[in-house]
Amino acid sequence: MFWNKKEKPKRSQLKHIPLPILIRQAIYDSMLEPAEAIADAMGLPPISEEVSEMEERASQKRLESFASLLPFIDSHSDIAARIAASAYVLEDGDDDDELTAFNISPSDVDKLTSLFKLVALSSSLSCISTLFSLGLIDSRAVNNE
Repeated sequence: MFWNKKEKPKRSQLKHIPLPILIRQAIYDSMLEPAEAIADAMGLPPISEEVSEMEERASQKRLESFASLLPFIDSHSDIAARIAASAYVLEDGDDDDELTAFNISPSDVDKLTSLFKLVALSSSLSCISTLFSLGLIDSRAVNNE
């Protein structure tokens, strides 16, 4: 007789990634350019052009693992940027009209919002990619497999 075995849920195994490698992956996954100049500015050891191309391809593969989440990440980054820009403008304003008190024009607020969105989007992408790399998020859960 065959018994109906209950399938045990597969557990993701947490990976250990050395910090310099993790930082370089985060740089590539943030999609900020030039990646290697940023790595150099952060004090990471230089890598060859060939290794840089491999890092870029590996980053592309990591980002593709959660591509279905990109619209959500983008819209959430926009919301976070608007919140951050508003908080920044209000931080030191003493007058009733905070924009005038902080001497920030509406166009400056738009520029701040764009900058904060870049920061929010790039940090979100690199963070989520790192969670996948470390095995803390399984791409099957994201892709409904």
